Amino acid sequence: MKRTGHVPFMRLKIGIFVMVAVVLLLWATFQSGGFRFGRRDHLEVRFSRVGGLEEGAAVRLHGVPVGLVKEIELAPKSNDVAVKMELDEGTKKRLYQGSTARITTVGFLAELYVELDGGDPSRSPIQNDGEVRTALISDPAMLMNDVQATADTVQILLTSLTTTVRGIERGEGTLGRLARDERLYENLTTLSRDASTLTRDMNANQTQISARLVSLTTSLDSLAKEMQHGEGTMAQLMRNPALYDHLASSTARLDSILAVVESGKGTFGRMMSDTLLYDDTKALMASMKRLMQQIEKDPKKYFKFSIF
Repeated sequence: MKRTGHVPFMRLKIGIFVMVAVVLLLWATFQSGGFRFGRRDHLEVRFSRVGGLEEGAAVRLHGVPVGLVKEIELAPKSNDVAVKMELDEGTKKRLYQGSTARITTVGFLAELYVELDGGDPSRSPIQNDGEVRTALISDPAMLMNDVQATADTVQILLTSLTTTVRGIERGEGTLGRLARDERLYENLTTLSRDASTLTRDMNANQTQISARLVSLTTSLDSLAKEMQHGEGTMAQLMRNPALYDHLASSTARLDSILAVVESGKGTFGRMMSDTLLYDDTKALMASMKRLMQQIEKDPKKYFKFSIF
């Protein structure tokens, strides 16, 4: 067949669609690989370890995606890991003194990403990448080991608890005997009943004591009012000054009499100060005692009886 050199319109239309599809595929590939147009900010921070962080991971500032991880490599002359990031234009201007970078994950086993904290906006912006402080991360493998160790411990505890419960069900040990012995329930019931009775009696006695205290307080109050405003002896003693004057006068006289007695004047004074009366009385009592002894020995000598 002879070619005319003309391309049919339908074939041309199909070729245009294929070219557009290829362009869209390339654009999607660049987007997924982190290719972006326009100016970009670059930030390099160093971690002691990065765990499972990979190139192409997201970079977020306060949770908002702002870039991607472009390169991960060991820093020269050290074992630190240098993480180079490509950020949206103007992102570094939002990083102030005290800003931090840490590697974290949305879930426990989700993909890792770099989380940036902008620091305090009231302070000055950072001047170099080294001012961004990094935080240590927990290795997912270590976390899994910790979880496994915790699970093993819980399993051991559950096994021990199961063994203990079975022993209690069989009546072994103190708890087993308490669980199977009905006398404990009876004793507890009796103790509860006795405690209720004791509480009731204490409440009754407390009521009686309270009533008696109220009555005693009322009586004391009445007595105090009677002493203040009544006509009795106590009221007179409290309100009548004449009785006090008489009492003071009598006390003064008694004091004078006692002073005279102590001085040896008068009958009582001489009796108290002169020992002669005491000696005579003592001698008289001795004579009477000897006379009574002689009468008891020979009464006929002192008493004579005659009927006729």
